[in-house]
Amino acid sequence: MIATTESSIDLSASEIFLGRNPVFDGSGKLAAYEMLFKSRESLGDDSVDDLAASTQVIVNSMSHFGLEGVLGSSDGFIHVTEKLLMSNTLELLPPKRITLEILQGLSLNDDLIDRIKTLKNMGFRIALECTSLDPQYESILPLVDFIKVDLATTSLENSFDVFSHVKQFTSATFWATNLKTADDLALCKAKGFRLFSGTYFSQPLVMRSKKPKALQISLMRIVGLLFKDAGITTLEPIFKLNPDLTLGLFRLVNSVGVAGHLQISSVRQALVTLGQKQLLQWMLLLIYTEAGNAAASELQRRVVNRARLIELLSQHEDITQPGLSDEAFVVGLLSLAHLVTGQTLAEVIKQIHLAEHLENALLHHEGILGQLLVLTDAIEAVDFMRMEASRSHLGISAQALTELQLQAIQWTNELDSQIGMAKH
Repeated sequence: MIATTESSIDLSASEIFLGRNPVFDGSGKLAAYEMLFKSRESLGDDSVDDLAASTQVIVNSMSHFGLEGVLGSSDGFIHVTEKLLMSNTLELLPPKRITLEILQGLSLNDDLIDRIKTLKNMGFRIALECTSLDPQYESILPLVDFIKVDLATTSLENSFDVFSHVKQFTSATFWATNLKTADDLALCKAKGFRLFSGTYFSQPLVMRSKKPKALQISLMRIVGLLFKDAGITTLEPIFKLNPDLTLGLFRLVNSVGVAGHLQISSVRQALVTLGQKQLLQWMLLLIYTEAGNAAASELQRRVVNRARLIELLSQHEDITQPGLSDEAFVVGLLSLAHLVTGQTLAEVIKQIHLAEHLENALLHHEGILGQLLVLTDAIEAVDFMRMEASRSHLGISAQALTELQLQAIQWTNELDSQIGMAKH
């Protein structure tokens, strides 16, 4: 696959957890990431001011990875406390890419309002969490670009009351978070919400009764053969019977630099050049791209990021063992296949005759790979308490975990741009 750019960052003595909550538009396309930070010391204590955690991670992420390395081409929402709003740290961030998110409960005063106006004039956009009709926020509503309504703390009925009231004072875009069902999404769209986030977006993209597409069936067949160490003589006819698959293979090999200066002109040449390991990884990835819509593109990013993160975690000095990292990457790629194939994960695994220990890791979270999946699930859910319990069980420091997360994000963004090249 692509070359890895390794980076080493110093997160100092304070251990910080990093979370990214994807935010989508009405078509299911990724619009932004809500960046969430938590110091290990403040877990379970919401009264602790995490300014130091936020400042440190923001500055380190920008310094060592750049904004593209953390957000890709997306924009970012960052929670701001009163102290962070009043600090100079925010001025290190690029205003055109960052939205400052003011959480419910912040007490406004004249100094804060003036500071918000200054930041707005610098080009920052402002988001306001508004889960109740609090009159103190009416004075800044004309400055606000996004209104966030949390359905975990506000019923749909009350959220619509908030929407109707606040709409009198602002032309902001409304964002509904913690959506759990398609009905929630439909109702919020009908009421005028334009941005959405929540567990609903991590659910299957296809109905359970829908059969896998022909190309997906071919892909699963190839994956199964690769797990059996099938040779080119066995694989070549399958590609020749699937023109779309062959075209994708040519585009991939010719566009991402796998072949160097050599232009590939035959299926056999492409298969030899790519190699069995990379072919397996790309065939697994194509299962997700075949879904062919905006939500599938985000799922593709998600599965690539988790595969790379699990691979990096498996290389940790207290975990690594021969052959584990290759298995870790494959487990990561397979772990979400049920979201697009219309089958259960057990059915997907059955088709490809996966080794028993890999099957147990995927289905039952057994063994070290299963434990790494548990940690990755916690990271994607932005569940800091589960992250702490899981990383502690594995013997990985919070500091090391955050560094590996950032490396995986950077690698995923690089690969995403190369996949885009391969599609055109």
